[in-house]
Amino acid sequence: MTTTHIYPSAIRNRTRSRKVIETLGAYIRLDLVEERMFPATSIMRYIAVVFPVLLYFYQSSFLGAGPEVFAVMLIGTAVTAGLQDALTQLTARLNFAMERGTLETYLVEPVPWVLIPIAMNLWRSFTGGLLACFMIAVGWMLGMPIDPAGIPLGILVLFLGILACNALGTLAASFLVLFKRGDPVVMLFHLAASVLGGALFPISTLPEWIRWASYLIPHTYVISAERQLLMPTPPAGELSVSLSIVVLSIMCTVMLGGGLYVFDRSLRLARRLGILSI
Repeated sequence: MTTTHIYPSAIRNRTRSRKVIETLGAYIRLDLVEERMFPATSIMRYIAVVFPVLLYFYQSSFLGAGPEVFAVMLIGTAVTAGLQDALTQLTARLNFAMERGTLETYLVEPVPWVLIPIAMNLWRSFTGGLLACFMIAVGWMLGMPIDPAGIPLGILVLFLGILACNALGTLAASFLVLFKRGDPVVMLFHLAASVLGGALFPISTLPEWIRWASYLIPHTYVISAERQLLMPTPPAGELSVSLSIVVLSIMCTVMLGGGLYVFDRSLRLARRLGILSI
């Protein structure tokens, strides 16, 4: 009898910071359980990304382009792969929960709804960053030149890019909640980022009539800054590191705050419309 009265009061009297920490920890534990249940999936992810590294290495060697071209292509591809999880995994997990009819079980928990996008994608965003670092490390072992002094700031830039892509993923998740489809939004942005983000070439090579769209994509600033920081002799035409950090910080602040607000309002609207059975 005593426990019955103590447990609800303990839940109600939690501080806001404790709610945030416990919510993030709970979702991370769920992801860790999944990692332990399917270890082969995680191992295959890291094995799979070795092949594009080898492809660019032998391609640059065959063409006689040298290690600088290898570094340009690999850094762009590694950043794109690292940001992909932050961009797509939230909509993938929400879509899976909606298909299984378990989305409502997340929403009835005593946690703020605005925390759900961050908590659900926190571990996947972290492993995506690790994946990008792993690809760079494999390239370094193959002879790609890296400036060690730029690694700490490079990690910070990658973190800002992951936050910005989480914001875009949250907006796509809002679309998914209301219309049951978030894939068109994510797919369109992924295709645009692959071309306009400068993954395989500097954006200065793009025609001027389309180059302006590159500045709307977080990938552009992350890739450009990483090349400036990690390459001893970065290619010409890249954006400055300071400009990239400033723009990424603005994107994180504006888009993440706006994305979380829109996601919360989308859930409330879906509940009023009867889309969610809570």
